[in-house]
Amino acid sequence: MALQTAEARRAYRMVRSNWEALSGFEEPEALVSFLTAREGDSHVKDGLLAGLVTLVQMGTAASFFVAVLWLGLWPGLDSVYRRCLRRTEYPPAEVVSSVAASFMALVARVNLSGVQRVAGTLVRGTERDVLKTWRKELAEQRRRARLESLTDVEAGAPSVQWLTPFISRARSFNAEVEELRAWLIPLTGEDTDLVVSLIVREEDAVEVAASLGVSPETARKRVRRALVRLRKMKKKIPEKDFLSRNGGWGCFLEFVDSETTERAPGGSG
Repeated sequence: MALQTAEARRAYRMVRSNWEALSGFEEPEALVSFLTAREGDSHVKDGLLAGLVTLVQMGTAASFFVAVLWLGLWPGLDSVYRRCLRRTEYPPAEVVSSVAASFMALVARVNLSGVQRVAGTLVRGTERDVLKTWRKELAEQRRRARLESLTDVEAGAPSVQWLTPFISRARSFNAEVEELRAWLIPLTGEDTDLVVSLIVREEDAVEVAASLGVSPETARKRVRRALVRLRKMKKKIPEKDFLSRNGGWGCFLEFVDSETTERAPGGSG
């Protein structure tokens, strides 16, 4: 349901008249703009998102409020889409479909009573569920391949090597990231998770900062500080077999070098 339709407007006005938190948002577009803005109280945003989830679960104009939720969380969900697209060779349309299906299923079942950060729970949970679904599909494909292989052998047909589906690359990427994280800890200390989340996984700075209980600007400063430390040690860092999906370890070090050079006094940025 589009936000501009008459039916959508009626649904929004009806809910707004009984929900004080929406009093400052005359139109649904204003609500979406507030939810997607970098500024604004994260606790207020979480309260609004929790209310939207409740409305969807109650079946109150569900399709409309799913659309509001989707748009309100779009920056984070777009990052999920881009990360999932990078980890696989599925067509973009199939990745979008997987992300949307996982998001809607999560919204329908999530229990808000134990949720601290609604935005982070929905965004990270969507990504987790997409990968979980892909892993299940991979397991099923492997099971069918084994059965077909046995059938071919019994029939005397030549065995055909089965190609590993694309999701194995997602597992490989995650394994590389975890290996990188473990290697970086002695170098970047408490800032390692921020470097991995913001630089390697390209997660949303606002959501990552909120999950760690710091401001987005503090998170960015800590990342820049960690990158500066890495740049100073660059010549002492041996070549590593990391991040094959991100252009390799060398590309990561080149990024560290360019990022800190551009931000340094007298740099080009």
